[in-house]
Amino acid sequence: MTRGPSRGLPPRIYLPILAVTMLVFLGIVGYFLRIGLSTTGSALGPAVAEQGDARIATVPGNSVGGGSPAQATGAGPPAPVQRLLTELKGRIARNPRDESALTGLASLYADAGKFDQALPYYRRALALDPNNARLRADYASALEQSGQR
Repeated sequence: MTRGPSRGLPPRIYLPILAVTMLVFLGIVGYFLRIGLSTTGSALGPAVAEQGDARIATVPGNSVGGGSPAQATGAGPPAPVQRLLTELKGRIARNPRDESALTGLASLYADAGKFDQALPYYRRALALDPNNARLRADYASALEQSGQR
């Protein structure tokens, strides 16, 4: 029985390539592990000194990856939301028939639980596009939430 030509790379070539590839892979994994192990509050990172409810009270906002601190009760909306409200109200003042601005403002009020303030904007948007099913559903939901049927 005769053997055909050998296929593939000889071990003197593929073994060094395999070793270098493994070293690069292990280096990348090690890098990410080092980042994960050094981030306070991550699943693998160092623990915060206090545990339980005391830790929650002492950590402002979301200590992992940023986040915004909790708003004080009675405070206005966060700055980005306030800018969006101002922009949408300005667009409506310039063009009272701006359906996307009306819908956006109504949605912002509804998301904030201020359904009585959202209803007039939903009505105006529906007057412009009475066949918009999604807008009708949002308006019906706002009516329901505000106690009107």
